[in-house]
Amino acid sequence: MSSEQVTVGPVELSYTLTEDDVLDGFLAHRRRARRPWLLPVLIVAALDGILHGLVASGGFRSISAGDITAFAAVALGATGLGLLLFRLLVAARWPYRWQARLIMSGNPGLSEPIRAVVDDVGLRLTSASRSETAAWSQYPQVVETERSFVLCASERPGAVVLVLPKRGLPAAGDPSPLRTLLETHCHRPARR
Repeated sequence: MSSEQVTVGPVELSYTLTEDDVLDGFLAHRRRARRPWLLPVLIVAALDGILHGLVASGGFRSISAGDITAFAAVALGATGLGLLLFRLLVAARWPYRWQARLIMSGNPGLSEPIRAVVDDVGLRLTSASRSETAAWSQYPQVVETERSFVLCASERPGAVVLVLPKRGLPAAGDPSPLRTLLETHCHRPARR
């Protein structure tokens, strides 16, 4: 849908960001930016380097078949344990929760009530200590979660995200006008 076809007026939101909102933004962005193939590739590269080092140094001449079997078992066990720990850390979300807590405590202005106006021009955010305007070109991507709309500057890790919690919508709470505006001016990142 092009921006000329939008018939939705400005949408106003009033909310106060919480750690859970910031966490939701991080997790939504992470789902878009994650690289699930990276860890196995790094593990295979490390094992390949170790084996090439042993072959080049002539270390295999003095190694018995039992030693190679023990090495392979340790390597497989370490790979499995590494993948399990990685999954547990990601599932626990504690690194992201810790990061959200640090951001909220380090930026007291984020804990102020915010009024956001979203229209065809872009976004205007105002609070007691700041006023910001953002054009649509600054946030070309949107990810919708159960609790919020997350605007992303890019898919790259560490990119800026702007969280618009759905609870900030007017009393009717219908997110469809906001969704229409966001889908008109932003695109959903491609699935990997």
